[in-house]
Amino acid sequence: MSKLSGPSKAQLKHREIFGIIKKKINVGEWKENRAIPTERVLAEYFYCSRTTLRKAIESLKQRGYLHSVHGKGTFVLPPLSRENHLLHSFTDDVNAKGGKPAQKILEIGYVPLSDVIRQHLALDINIKQVFFVKRVRYMGTTPLGIQSSWLALNGNDAFTEEALLMKGSLYALLEDTLSIKLLEATETISARLPSPNERTWLELGADDVVLNCTRITLSVERKPVEYVEMVYAASRYSWKTRITKDSFSV
Repeated sequence: MSKLSGPSKAQLKHREIFGIIKKKINVGEWKENRAIPTERVLAEYFYCSRTTLRKAIESLKQRGYLHSVHGKGTFVLPPLSRENHLLHSFTDDVNAKGGKPAQKILEIGYVPLSDVIRQHLALDINIKQVFFVKRVRYMGTTPLGIQSSWLALNGNDAFTEEALLMKGSLYALLEDTLSIKLLEATETISARLPSPNERTWLELGADDVVLNCTRITLSVERKPVEYVEMVYAASRYSWKTRITKDSFSV
């Protein structure tokens, strides 16, 4: 690999380093199945500490871009390893399909905390309210789904409708603005008939079916951050999931 020269004199944060390395992989500058530069070389290139660099490398491993082999180095994984690896947002899915994601916020703010939501988010019994966002999600002008998200936020982490609309993606807002790093989620999917309100919001006919999906999203500390109920028009929305042998219990 050719000699690297640092991008600037300013020390870069690990999120910026993450983005630069990700781009090098995506554009093919760093080839799949090839070793990336050593930790020492990269720390000099990015003018950062090795601790900062390791955070960026670990984030890329979690997202299926890199893997390390003891005694040999860190290698670029092929694109298939990154496809639907761990956690994608609705915005990611629509962008991957070549569409334009959009949203209409129906409700946002703190709401009373029910016992069911408390259990899903593993919240203390003394907590009485939880931050709630309900949105209709679109591809262009076509409604695809309704998402109702309950978020385990600190009091200072509440955000406005304007902030969410400006960012576009809830997950991007959580990570980039609130520094809440997300790792993985567990989903349950079923099919059912839509309610009258769902039929109206999604512009469905009398015979249309919806996919009902619930998700618990975990942070990198493996703490529940979000419980979300998603309702999608079955005829308009689909997604892939990555299954490995380790996904099955014996």
